[in-house]
Parts: sequence; C-alpha cells; structure tokens
Amino acid sequence: MKRLVSAFAFTAVTFIVPACSPKTEILPADKAAPASAATEKLEDTLTRMVEAHEIPGAIAIIEQDGKRLADIDVGYLDVESQTKLPEDAIFRLYSMSKPITSVGIMILRDEGKLKLDDPVEKYLPALADMRVFVSGTVDDMVTEPARRSITIADLLSHQSGIPYHFTGNTPVHQYYRKHGVMRDTPVGRTPEDGPPAKSLAELVRRIGDAPLLYQPGTKFEYSYSTTVLGAVIEAASGQRLDAFLEENVFKPLDMKDTGFFISDEDLNRFVTGYVASDTGIDVIEPVETSDYRDPSRLLDGGGAIAGTAQDYLNFATMLASKGEFRGHRILSEESVNELFTPHAEITGFGPVSFPFGYGFAIGTPETAATGQQPDGTYSWSGSGNTYFFVDPEHDLVALLMTHIIVPPPYRERTEKLRRAVNDAALSLEQDTP
Repeated sequence: MKRLVSAFAFTAVTFIVPACSPKTEILPADKAAPASAATEKLEDTLTRMVEAHEIPGAIAIIEQDGKRLADIDVGYLDVESQTKLPEDAIFRLYSMSKPITSVGIMILRDEGKLKLDDPVEKYLPALADMRVFVSGTVDDMVTEPARRSITIADLLSHQSGIPYHFTGNTPVHQYYRKHGVMRDTPVGRTPEDGPPAKSLAELVRRIGDAPLLYQPGTKFEYSYSTTVLGAVIEAASGQRLDAFLEENVFKPLDMKDTGFFISDEDLNRFVTGYVASDTGIDVIEPVETSDYRDPSRLLDGGGAIAGTAQDYLNFATMLASKGEFRGHRILSEESVNELFTPHAEITGFGPVSFPFGYGFAIGTPETAATGQQPDGTYSWSGSGNTYFFVDPEHDLVALLMTHIIVPPPYRERTEKLRRAVNDAALSLEQDTP
C-alpha cells in the first residue's frame, strides 16, 4: 500500500503551473451521473488538490448497479507540458496489480490446476527448504529451518515470511537490498542497493536464497508474495504471466488497455510518474524512459501492471458482482468469497488494524470511523495513490486513479484523497433490495 513507501533517492524536476479546469464526463441518459452535492464536493476536493500542486491529476468513478453516479476527471497527464488528463489515460497500477494476480490464482484453483494448501515448491523448487531469520546482522546472520513449507494460501495472505526490500530495516531487509532481491522500480530504491533481478525466475531464485523474516503462516508482512504468485501462475498454467492474464482476465473483462507494456502508439496516453515533495510534485518517471516500454522487463504481478480507469472499473465490477461480468462467469462465487474472507490481520498501515483476505483489505466499523475504508467493503490501493473498493451487498464500486507516489511525510495527501472518495461513495450509495 502507498503508506509503506519509504524515503528514497531520486533525480527530480520540480515545476509549478496553474491547474487545468476539471471535466465531468457527459454520459448517456441511462448512465448519467446525477448532479449532487456529493459529486460536486469530490470534484472540488480533487480540483483544489491539483491547484495546490498536491496531485498532478485524477479520475474518480463511482457506480452502483451499473449506473454511473460520479465520473470526474481533473488535472494533467503531464504537468510540465500542461497536457490534460484524458479519460482513457493509462496509469501505473503498482500494488493494485495484486488483486488481479490473486484473481488469476483463484481462476487456476477453479480449474483444478492448483490447491491453496499446495506447498509453493511444488511449482517453484527454488523455494524449497527455506530458512528463517533468528538473530544477527546482515553479514553474520543466524537462521533456522522453516517449520513448514510456504503455501499458496500464505502467499495470497502475505503470511509467507517474504518481505519487500523497502518495508523495513531489519537484517533481512538489508539482505534484500544488498543482494538485489527486488525488481527495477522507483519505489523504495536507493543508489546503494544491489543490481535488481532482470526476470521473474531470477527474482524467485534470489528470494529462495534469502532468509525469511518470519516463519510461514505466522504473521502478515507486505511483500513480494504476489510477485511469487505470478511465477506460480506461469508454472501451473504453462503460460507466461502476461499471456495468462490476457486470456483469462483482461480479454474476458474487456480490459483492452491493461498489461505490462506500453506501446509507442499508446505513449501519449501514459501518465508521467510523480512523487510528493516539499515544493509540490516532482517527476520521478518520465514516460520516455519508463521500463514499461521495455519488452524484456520483469513481469511482476504484484506491482508492474498498467491500465485505464475504465479497465479497472470492469475488473472491480466483476468482483462486486461475485465473479460475473456482463452475463459471463469469470470466477466462481466460492472463490470470490474466499478472496473476501479474513485470513490475516494488518497492523501499522493506519490508526487501526484491519482484516486482510486473499489480496484485499476488509472494511470494518473501525476502519470506517477513521476514514480508511468503509465498513463491509473490499479494497486495495497502489503506490501511485490509485485506490478502489467494492461493496457486493450494494453492488457499489468506487475507483480513484492518479499518478503520484506519496512518501510518509506527505501522507495527509493520501488521507485526503481516500476520505474524499469514501465520503462521496457513501453519500451517493443507494439502498438496494
């Protein structure tokens, strides 16, 4: 999640320009967003954040029962050139890739190609006989054997014991940094880190050589677990991850602009990547040098997918409809229910802890009271401040797409965005039978 992004070194260009005028899309009469105080308040909040140089731009969509309740587009695709943000802009999903990969795993489960209690070494031998950190330093570490194998369920619930390189400073995190147990991403990288892995298989091997932070199945640790699930998908399906997701998720859900790569013809719709700073927003990833243009880039199902707001709305709509989309079943209702069942508890991501399913945070009365996430919803977000939730009981979907990484000193921007979307969705929600 975005709250986990650590301080990191980067080369940035800072610029301050006036905000462009917001656009609310005009939709067909049967899908039109109603004029409402809630919609106007959300649009005003996002517009003010663009004008205050807190975000470069944003698209916010709220739907219920297929009816568009809010559709807001403000700000810029690229601030420096003052290129307005189009409705079909392509955003880096970062960790909002994770729900997609989790769904991919459950599709394979539905097809009988894997079981959630399978040991991961059944598919990835490099992750057999793992060892777990006990004490010591990065160069003088005491470890012990893992008491059991990592399972597919452990990976889905981030209870594998695998960390991310940027979520702490323990000797295990230091090992990840020193030995390049990471992919090439601007999130959490420092100049002192070892060279990153060049392929998914290489990253899995490096994870296998590294110590686990915890014994498998004992504790939530936000991690490369979903990245590993991408390798499991490849092994269980016999397809590359991008091909599997295209065939089983993107094409059935009409997610025609979603994938791991940006073609030259789509570059004019790809958002510039920004990071929050004391002076407003700084460029962290120009589109011209983005690794999304590299056909050999590491296929990270945990954080390397890009797509449009409409594409992700289709994905979220399928989840809100318990696995169906436009009359076609993508995922069994049983699998959707398992995705949304508590399997772990997350602490340290906000003022209160909350349950976590298989790739989704679960809203509770406590998270609703603090503005983190509405009660009874299922959600996740990305480092670029993308965010969504679904409420299957009321067939409600809320989605925010933007393109700015927010390190901890500026987290009030994330909180403001989250609260604005949550408040608008709850205000617009209509009771269903």
